[in-house]
Amino acid sequence: MEREVREIIEEQLFSSEVILWAGRPRRGLALRASDWFLIPFSLVWLCIATEITGNARKFGVPSVRYEFGLSGRRVFAQPLTVFEVVGWLFIAIGLYLLVGRFFVDARVRRNTYYGVTDRRILILTGFFGNRFVSIPLDRVGEMNAIRRADGSGTIQFGRPTYIPGWGDSTMNGHHYQNWRRVDPPSFEMIEDVLSVRNIIVSAQQGTYDGSGGAGG
Repeated sequence: MEREVREIIEEQLFSSEVILWAGRPRRGLALRASDWFLIPFSLVWLCIATEITGNARKFGVPSVRYEFGLSGRRVFAQPLTVFEVVGWLFIAIGLYLLVGRFFVDARVRRNTYYGVTDRRILILTGFFGNRFVSIPLDRVGEMNAIRRADGSGTIQFGRPTYIPGWGDSTMNGHHYQNWRRVDPPSFEMIEDVLSVRNIIVSAQQGTYDGSGGAGG
């Protein structure tokens, strides 16, 4: 248990609460199962956006003008069409999907800490490490452990849920219903995932003996 991780988790404890385990997710850039779809999708998106931007001057009228100058003298000016503005926006989105999101994900995991106490599941996360999740052990409910070949993995506390919402069609003005997926709190990309799961189960049953399993 890293000393830094333990100290950060200790700041979140109640009086007389005891840490049974503390850890953090794997750091650095990481691929997920969804990337098998997102990487090809982002490449296609970026190619289309680049093509649209390259042909943008054939359409529309100038809508934005930017200038460069020295000492009040204009040295270069170029009008932008609406299609160019939208095209550059789509290129930025494509670059984020292809590259940027990996660095955002790595930053979030770098600022993420997990803890199991004799009372709660604790998760401190977020881009700036400012999101705190606390789940009482008696309210954990369903717990799913996903194990990789090297023993690492993810523990999900609950199942993904889908929140209904409504959107508007820009083509015909009709309303349509969509669903937004909300993933459950989880210990993501941790080492020795099954041992951590056993600690949680033992803590729920009140049989934790300090060895990562149930007491005799």
